[in-house]
Amino acid sequence: MRLLPPLLLLACAPDPADKPGGADSADPADSGAAPLDGFTFAVDAAGPFHVGYRQWPVAYTLPDGSSRELVLNLWYPTDAAEGPPSTTTAGGVDPLSFADAPLAAPAWGGRHPVVLHSHGHQGWGANSADLARRFASHGWLFLAPDHTGNTLMLNLDPRPLEMYAWRPLDLWAALDALEADAAAGPTAATDGVLLSGHSYGAFTVWPAGGVPYDLPTVEARCAAGELSGCSAAALALLAGPLGDGRVKALMPMAGTISADWVRAEDRAQVAGPVMLLSGTEDDVGQQRDWDSITGVDYRWVDVLGACHQTFGLGTCDTLPPEQGFPIVNTYAVAWARFSVMDDADPQVVGIMDGSIEVSPGTALLHRAP
Repeated sequence: MRLLPPLLLLACAPDPADKPGGADSADPADSGAAPLDGFTFAVDAAGPFHVGYRQWPVAYTLPDGSSRELVLNLWYPTDAAEGPPSTTTAGGVDPLSFADAPLAAPAWGGRHPVVLHSHGHQGWGANSADLARRFASHGWLFLAPDHTGNTLMLNLDPRPLEMYAWRPLDLWAALDALEADAAAGPTAATDGVLLSGHSYGAFTVWPAGGVPYDLPTVEARCAAGELSGCSAAALALLAGPLGDGRVKALMPMAGTISADWVRAEDRAQVAGPVMLLSGTEDDVGQQRDWDSITGVDYRWVDVLGACHQTFGLGTCDTLPPEQGFPIVNTYAVAWARFSVMDDADPQVVGIMDGSIEVSPGTALLHRAP
């Protein structure tokens, strides 16, 4: 993957409804959404907050005693109406999120709810910046580590087997660092997070959400030469545990995990309900998953015309970002409110049960466990 300036610009391209109070933003007071702490929030528009952004490095110790270093990216609500634009790891300048802006007071029961996000292969934390901004405008913290060794800036090729364990562990180290953060940690609702991921990050959320790897199958693939770095230490890392009790719900996007990594019946060990967001122009195995997953509270939203990057950078020939981003953002925020907050707001419930149409032709299916 080459560094192309247009991609970096699109990584920061705004959803037309991202600017609080802008011409394309619905008035939250007209949404019918239930007020919490003095605010109302329509899930199909930007929230009342502006967006702050911070980045900082952390190091943590892996189960084998070695150290691993990460860069963390955090988007958060702020009352500041202006400030210096943020610059992400890959050099993208985002004028819609203000670097090191002060954190706004919580709008949701005295706490800031949390989205913990995993980027895709050779990506970086800001790959889904539009989604991050939308959540922050609604009073959420959106935390995304750069997965060291699998980023645009530095990618290990061939991919070492340890990466399949490192990525889930990165997420929990990032959440630990957020809890310890002096500014955001005291009000961060880290005891029940929404775990999301794009592409390879969608793969990552399953083991991070408590689903074990099928080690006999992985070992057989190692013996057949299909995988790299198949040491005893790497296999021990994959044996886990890789999950964490702080997950309340999952949201994989534009990605799945296949039977050569986990057994279908083990999906039922996932820590919470799941909503897969996928695109009709991006076959990532979404139909296979719908046909095979049992024992999971599972929703599948297949966005008409969406391609792989509708859920990331936005670059899509079949669905322009100004159309795709609002669809993805609306489903994502509605799912977060429904699954993490147990929100019974009529708009939220209507979107989740399919009685409110978000986009013509986009299908939502639900299977109870």
